[in-house]
Amino acid sequence: MVDLLRRAGVEFFRFPLSPEGEAMQEYFKSDDYIHCQFTSPEILESGSALFLLQSFLQDVHPDDREYMSSVAQRLLESDGFGNDITSRPFRGVSPEGRWSWYEVRMTVTRQKDLLICEGLMVNVDVQQKSSLSLQSSLLCDQLTGLGNLKSAYALLKDIISTGLPVSLVWLDLKGFGRLNTYLGRAKGDEILRATADVLKDWLQDGDYLIRPDSDEFLIILNGRDSKAAHSAALHLVEHLPSLLELHVDGFYGLGFHAGISSFPDHGDNEDSILSNAASALDQARRINSVSEPIVIFGDDITTRTAELLNLELSLRQAVVNDEFRLVFQPQWNVSGQIVGAEALLRWDSARLGPVSPGVFIPLAEQTGQIHLIGEWVIEAACRALSSFHRGVDKIPPLSINISASQLSSRQYDLVETLLVNLQRFRVSPKSIHVEITESGFLDDLAIRRLNGLHEAGICLHIDDFGTGFASLSSLLSLPIYSLKLDQSFVAQLHSFDSSNLESVPSFAILKASLALSSSIGAEAIVEGVEDFRQFDALRRMGYQFFQGYYFSRPLEFADYCDLLGNQAQKSALFSAPSDGDSV
Repeated sequence: MVDLLRRAGVEFFRFPLSPEGEAMQEYFKSDDYIHCQFTSPEILESGSALFLLQSFLQDVHPDDREYMSSVAQRLLESDGFGNDITSRPFRGVSPEGRWSWYEVRMTVTRQKDLLICEGLMVNVDVQQKSSLSLQSSLLCDQLTGLGNLKSAYALLKDIISTGLPVSLVWLDLKGFGRLNTYLGRAKGDEILRATADVLKDWLQDGDYLIRPDSDEFLIILNGRDSKAAHSAALHLVEHLPSLLELHVDGFYGLGFHAGISSFPDHGDNEDSILSNAASALDQARRINSVSEPIVIFGDDITTRTAELLNLELSLRQAVVNDEFRLVFQPQWNVSGQIVGAEALLRWDSARLGPVSPGVFIPLAEQTGQIHLIGEWVIEAACRALSSFHRGVDKIPPLSINISASQLSSRQYDLVETLLVNLQRFRVSPKSIHVEITESGFLDDLAIRRLNGLHEAGICLHIDDFGTGFASLSSLLSLPIYSLKLDQSFVAQLHSFDSSNLESVPSFAILKASLALSSSIGAEAIVEGVEDFRQFDALRRMGYQFFQGYYFSRPLEFADYCDLLGNQAQKSALFSAPSDGDSV
């Protein structure tokens, strides 16, 4: 690249193009610019004037050369009446002989017969290529060194001016705010810096990374449409947590949402595609889906937003309108006796019909309604246990699900709420168990409350064990009554070789979980058992307690009461012949 002189760390250049004079080329170097003089129009078209530009383009990266040629063409064709020409960042050979990122800004004016181009060529650090203008701290995020939202506007304006496609992937860290509050700002900053580092390593040449907000990152995918962006985002969301675990001690299982928009499909300027990417991210947050955490902006996004708002409004009225009910799924021991049941929440909306718990529970968590719904569940479960006492001789304990946010809430005391309802309905604390998911992050307040429940005689189950991010040290610090193995491990037992259980992919996990539960003095309950083959395999591994559709679907209250009085009818499920001893 033309060896431009430096002043104050920034490269300046100025070159007049003269259509008159002899066929010659001159360079006059002063303190702050290079003066390049060319001759007649014929020479401009065929020789000297283009020589400088051709020399310049030879040192531009091949992938950026066509674009910078178009910038040069715009320069030569300018009418010269104060036109501003700005390039997007491009790669060129630095004086040290390595590829580096540059951007050019020029003003083209005419003075008599001279076409004068004056401008600024800034070297953009390749390690922070997401920052559009490193000379201005107003465009740079101080924590990560990335560009901020203001720089994204400027960068996108330049890219869109070329007419090339560009897509935005707007990411946020799910649950970061709560973690930042509980663990402290220093730990939160560590996670944000690590996320920025991992994302920068993931970028391809020509991509850019921005930090628009505290727990958000914006990826600009240059030259890619929304379909390619969605594929890239899926790969990123799937692998980012495991990559971060390598960078951060105790990553705590943060998840990610993403919203995508692209030019020209979803807008024709930087304002529209940024706004639409933000709308898509907001939609992804509202949906809060684990299986599909990414939303692409589209014509239906307004409709889906309206549907979610309607769902939220209906959910707010569900308790008042008495639209919730509990169903009961029995838990069995290996001898065919009912040893407990899990109370499962169902919502039959008057406006929407039956709504899946996988839809309304995450929404309740997001909107803060989980506390009111949780109080309803506690009261309904205690009322059911009270009714059991009047109709059944021996009452197995009933488990209810409690979220980490309920345990950590400072608005109300979960322990007090539960104990008040137990006393109100004259139910023994030993009759009710509490389940929390392993992936739920527990702060000190939550742990104190779990210990308070234990001291009151209430047993604690860890639900979906094996799928979360709990460390062994955190498990050992809790008064655990049982580990409930996630059904995903059981699903792999559908088609196993009965003579070689070790061939099942989840065999090692199932055996290790059983050993772990035994070592900490806890029971091990397996969820999701759907057929005899699965039950028999688990029984031969040494499991003693089971839950699943093979034994019973979730039952209405009256049907569960009937089952408690007629357990013998299920004995055939446990007496089918086994073809081997314990493994």
